[in-house]
Amino acid sequence: MYRYSFRFVVTTITILTANLLTTAISNYMTNYKNSFKPLIFTLIGMAITVVVFYPLFMKLEVWVTNISAKVVRSGRSLAGKYLGLLISFVAAMLVLVYFYARMWYHIDILKILLHVNIRGYIK
Repeated sequence: MYRYSFRFVVTTITILTANLLTTAISNYMTNYKNSFKPLIFTLIGMAITVVVFYPLFMKLEVWVTNISAKVVRSGRSLAGKYLGLLISFVAAMLVLVYFYARMWYHIDILKILLHVNIRGYIK
């Protein structure tokens, strides 16, 4: 049971981290689309996508899997097997939520939480 939970946590964190990084790179690339003709930019963008994302995907899975495993193991040593896994997963999700909210909505969740103004962002 623990092995399946562990695999779910690591896979979830890997998917969300890879998506966050690729979306950030794509958003950066589209800032330059008005500098080129549409077909030229499309071809350049596709080439850059392959050149950047191929090695990123090959390495990212290894990096995130190793980092996730270390975080989950440290949580396990602090709070026990299942509670440590849950705490590590929640902590990783909070970090990812921060960066997704920052990227998608340009909001700083830490400031919102510190000012106890979360109600305006949930409803």
